[in-house]
Amino acid sequence: MKRFMIAGLLILALLCRVPGQPAGALAPYTTWALGPGGRLYLTQDAYVPLTEIDLPVSGAEDMFISPDGVIYIADTGNGRILRLGPDFQIAAVYGKGLLKGPTGLWVDPDGTMYIADAKSNTVVILDREGNPIRQFGRPQEPLFGRKSEFLPRKIAVDVRKNLYIISEGSTNGLVVMSPDGRFLGYFGANQATMSLKMILQRLFLTEEQLAQFIKREAPSPSNVTVDPESMVFTVTAGTARERSIRRFTVAGNNIFPDIYGSANFRDIHVNATGLVTAVDAEGRIYEYNLRGVLLFVFGAKDQGDQRMGTLRKPSAVERYREDIYVLDQEKNALVIYRPTQFARLVHEGVRLYVEGYYTEARPYFEEVLRYNGSFIMAYQAIADAYFKEGNYARALVYYRYAEDRNGYSQAFWELRNVILQRYLGDSLLVLVGLAVARNVFRRAERRRGWLTPLRRAWARLRKRKLVDDFLFLFRFIKQPADSFYYIKVNERGSLRFAFLLYAWVVVVRVLNPYVTGFIFNRYANPGEIHAETEVVYTLLFLVLWNAANYLVSTISDGEGRLRDVVIGSAYALFPYALFALPIALISNVLSSNEVFLYTFSTNLMWAWTALMLFIMVKEIHNYSFNETVRNVLITLFTMAVMMLTGYIMYVLFFQLFDFITTILREIRLR
Repeated sequence: MKRFMIAGLLILALLCRVPGQPAGALAPYTTWALGPGGRLYLTQDAYVPLTEIDLPVSGAEDMFISPDGVIYIADTGNGRILRLGPDFQIAAVYGKGLLKGPTGLWVDPDGTMYIADAKSNTVVILDREGNPIRQFGRPQEPLFGRKSEFLPRKIAVDVRKNLYIISEGSTNGLVVMSPDGRFLGYFGANQATMSLKMILQRLFLTEEQLAQFIKREAPSPSNVTVDPESMVFTVTAGTARERSIRRFTVAGNNIFPDIYGSANFRDIHVNATGLVTAVDAEGRIYEYNLRGVLLFVFGAKDQGDQRMGTLRKPSAVERYREDIYVLDQEKNALVIYRPTQFARLVHEGVRLYVEGYYTEARPYFEEVLRYNGSFIMAYQAIADAYFKEGNYARALVYYRYAEDRNGYSQAFWELRNVILQRYLGDSLLVLVGLAVARNVFRRAERRRGWLTPLRRAWARLRKRKLVDDFLFLFRFIKQPADSFYYIKVNERGSLRFAFLLYAWVVVVRVLNPYVTGFIFNRYANPGEIHAETEVVYTLLFLVLWNAANYLVSTISDGEGRLRDVVIGSAYALFPYALFALPIALISNVLSSNEVFLYTFSTNLMWAWTALMLFIMVKEIHNYSFNETVRNVLITLFTMAVMMLTGYIMYVLFFQLFDFITTILREIRLR
């Protein structure tokens, strides 16, 4: 018995040491947060289910919570609007006998209810007592469109009393109307996307053929809300998840960035502190700040076990104070989630950060990192705080962790200016001193002959074949055409040195991402680099190029031997081998303001290498210009065919291996 008591105490102590998990065992789901590489990482529970309330409704599709906490429910199946009391019991019923199937609901501060009644395809406005003020249907204005249907499903209202209505199937965006039913225009239309296949179809198919395809039109928004600042937000189901949430300016331009979202969002809510909450059809709840940064993803689908906190068919989401309310249409229930201490820290930090109080927000995010060291926004906020304080060295470190190249560049620019102002004068004096010392040494050396033994040793070293081949590289850069001729007639170059050059290229290719500056590096951190992949791809390209070019040249009157192609290609890659690493190293002292220097140098290096390969093909095989162009194009095509053939052979071999393995397993079992 004593052992069990000790074990129990140890388990309790371990549980007490886990920060931010006071009710983690109560959550029937996992919580994810955005981390390095733009991927989701497991984190502490941000919200735990507080309660689940059964409602006397049927297929309710919308909900609204007023600033003072009054809950209104669009009871779609029963054709009414419910107002719930503090005990979540029915306090009032509105629209009974007038409404047929309300699917959208909005309540303004004075209690006026704006309802999208789907079954009657009308908008109904009731006062706070439930008395009808106005009911109207399809706009009669010509600008609405002669063939456009009016199928109101969701509704939101701004401070100017403009009505933003989701009309089902409307590709023109939201229908904007006045409270008296006048059509004011369309707003916030989505944009249709065009795939490469669709572009080619439009280029080559006739009008009759195009008419047989389904027209690609912009998807209609599926829900709408208006934040406390009267900014309009929409969610669009069935679209790319990166653009599933949109936030519009007064001019109708989207200013919400691409996000890590869902393609099946059902509803969205924005509170006064700038927390954007959306729920999708799979029961997952996404929380963002106003800058589109994902804070948390949590929730799960109810698979029939009816665990509190899981959702079956969520239809609406609202937030009152710090709690999240989700209306489940199939359960006919209201599920309430309460934030943990961890989420409260994040929210307070986000509130201060969004309001511009970077320094004040930093302690909160430092505490957040003690909970979760991969919380990417915390690094961003701390970096901005250090930058604002002028601590650019610390800001650099945190911008690197946050994978923010723009912020890193700005901090590096400021830090570089400080260093240049402090040390530039002394550095110039040192350079002048070194130049004077060099001239003095050269004059003294001419008289004394101090370097004569070194010159004699260098002369003896130059007679070695590998050294001579290396020095030939620099002559090759100046006179490539003549140099390829010397390779062809066996006067210069060797296979041994060619393979050393190929090894040099592979080493440069592997080291390049490690030494390239963070601003210009395609990898955010060294852990993402796979050296073995770089080696395989580089060797694959070299083998395919040499094999394809030699095979193509043998059937197109090329004079070069395989030896000539291998050696010539190696020498042609010398510009890349020589300049790739220096350019990568120089990128570490450049900011994004000097991106032209980096891109120009890189493009020049690649163009030079491509030109050397072109000259190699021309000189080694003794082609004319047109023959060389044709040979290079056929070589590239042959490389693609070889890769495709190799992939097909790999798939077939894998299937054969799997088939044989299955047979052997069956034989062993029998």
